[in-house]
Amino acid sequence: MQWQSLGFNADPLSTDPIFRETLKLYTGHQNEINICLNVLSEGNRRVVVEGARGVGTTSFSNFIRFSLQEKKLFFTPRNEIRVDAGWQIETLLSVIVANIVREIELFGSETINKDKRFQNAKALSARIAETYRSFGVDAFGVGLNYGKNAGIVTQPILVPAAVLGHHLEDLVSLIQSAGYKKGIIIQLNNLDVGEVHDETHLKYLFNALRDYSQTNGVSWLFVGDVGLRKFIAQQVDRLDDIISFEVKIGSLSKEEFKDLILKRVEFYRSNLKAEMPIEMDVFLYLFDITMGRLRYIFGLLARLLPSLHVGDLTDRITLDIAKSMLMKLARARIERNDITPAEEQILKIVVYKKECIIVEIAKEVKKSTQYVGKVLNKLFEAKLVKTRKHGKSKYYSPSLDAVIAYTDLE
Repeated sequence: MQWQSLGFNADPLSTDPIFRETLKLYTGHQNEINICLNVLSEGNRRVVVEGARGVGTTSFSNFIRFSLQEKKLFFTPRNEIRVDAGWQIETLLSVIVANIVREIELFGSETINKDKRFQNAKALSARIAETYRSFGVDAFGVGLNYGKNAGIVTQPILVPAAVLGHHLEDLVSLIQSAGYKKGIIIQLNNLDVGEVHDETHLKYLFNALRDYSQTNGVSWLFVGDVGLRKFIAQQVDRLDDIISFEVKIGSLSKEEFKDLILKRVEFYRSNLKAEMPIEMDVFLYLFDITMGRLRYIFGLLARLLPSLHVGDLTDRITLDIAKSMLMKLARARIERNDITPAEEQILKIVVYKKECIIVEIAKEVKKSTQYVGKVLNKLFEAKLVKTRKHGKSKYYSPSLDAVIAYTDLE
C-alpha cells in the first residue's frame, strides 16, 4: 500500500505501539493514566498492567514511562523488555542491564559514558552477549512453544544474578547523577500466564526477581494478559506483598476510538487534503466485532487494503465492500488449516454461542463428547478457538478470524 500517493507520509494504520515520538497519538484511559503517573512519581514502585491482547497494554505502559521521562523523573530504555519463555533470572537481569547500557550509550552524556561504572557494565554486557551468541538462540528460549511446559532452559550463566544486581545499582546512580531524580523505570512485557509462560516457571521467575525489583531507584511495569494480577496474588506471595498498584486496561469507547482515527489522519498526512481511504463505518464495524482490539483492527485493514487496490480501482472502502472482503480473507485463513466440513460445523456453533462447554456442542451435533473434544483440540491448536477454565469446566470461545468468517451467516 503506497500511502505516500494518498497524501500520507507513513502508514496511519500501523500496529506499532506508542513510542516516544508518537506520544501525542495516545487516546483514552485518562483516569488510569493519572493514577499511574501519581503512583510511579513517588519512585521505587511496582505496577501491574493487564488487559486483553490487542487493546493497548503496551501502548499504555509506554505512554506512562515516556511521559515520566519527559518530566525527567525517570530514565527508561526505548524498548520494553519482552520476556521470553524459559528465561532464568540471570538472563532477565542481563537483558535489562544491556538495554540500559545501550540507551545510555546512545543518549547519555559524555561524562556518564566515560564513567568507570558505565564502562564496566558495558564490557560485561558485551561479554555476555558474545557468549549467548556462541551458545545459540536456544539460550534465550527462542523456538520454545508458548503455552507448553518449557521448564527452565539450560542457559549459560557467566555472571551471578547478585553481580548483575550490583551493576544495575551502579547504572541507577549514574542516571540519577544526570538529573533523573527517581532513577530508572523498566517495563517487562509478554507476562502472559499459560499463553507465553508456563505457570511453574513464571512463579520461579517472579520469586527470583522479587528482591531485585526492590532495588533503590528502580520502578517497574509488569505487563501481561488478563489474569496476571490474580496469578501474582495467588502464586507469588513475596511479589504480591510489594505491588504498589494494578490497572486493567479495557477497550476504548467508540468516541475515543473515532478520536484516535482522526488523530492518526492528522498526524501522518503530508497533504492537508488527504483523507483516510476507509469510511468510518468500517472502523466502527471492526471495533464492534473485535470488541475494540486495536491491533487486530489495524492488522485486518492492512491485509484488506492491498486486495482492493485503493487508489487504482476504488478511492474509498465502504462497509459493504469491507464486509465481503474481510469475510473472504477470514475464511481463507481458516481453510488453510484443512478442517473438515464436520469440524467447520463445530466451529460455527462456537461462533454462534460465543462461549460454551463441550457438552453443549455435543448435544447440538449429536456426537460424543470425546469426538467433540478432539475436534476442539484441533481447532485450538490452529488458533481458531480459545479456552478458559472456570472451576472444573473448560469454556471455548471463537477466535476473531472465526467470528468475522461466520458471524454474518444466516
